[in-house]
Amino acid sequence: MTSDFLYEAGVLKRTTRSGWPLARMANRESVADHSFRAALIAMTLAAMAGADPDRAAALALLHDLPEARLGDMHHLTRRYLDEPKPFQRVIDDQTAPLPPPARDVIRARAAEWVDQDTIEARIARDADTLDSVMHVRESLADRPDLQERWVDYLAESVTTDVGRTVLAEIRATDPDAWWPRTVTGESPR
Repeated sequence: MTSDFLYEAGVLKRTTRSGWPLARMANRESVADHSFRAALIAMTLAAMAGADPDRAAALALLHDLPEARLGDMHHLTRRYLDEPKPFQRVIDDQTAPLPPPARDVIRARAAEWVDQDTIEARIARDADTLDSVMHVRESLADRPDLQERWVDYLAESVTTDVGRTVLAEIRATDPDAWWPRTVTGESPR
């Protein structure tokens, strides 16, 4: 049933991302919180790069769907698991109750994410990382040394030109600078 699939996706709203406790970070987020902003980042990057923004956003939106069944596994945990990740198998199981058109679209996007053979897939992966960089910068402002180590580690996985451009801007921008400019009507740059 379609509703089963949608209820299962809702589990991500209650699934806390697991890597942040390693940094003793108090500002935790759910997988759904992360996926939402990652999708917006992917859409923006794709538009900037002349790629398909809707497809990139869909890839970023779906990239953590298997975590509704697997839980969120940070990089240290994944190191001890057999590869390749069971991502496609989980997606296939999750989408089994959907009618063919919906099932086929989601499975095709999942395969595209796993294969990483399109610009949209690579942008979506960069968006996944850039959201994490932003979360680290927002959450570890009072611990600049730890913040820089995390950002440096995450930045190594950004692969697209547009991703590296936006990463540099993220690193140079105060996470709280957007709202005073909005209130005063100051135009950015």
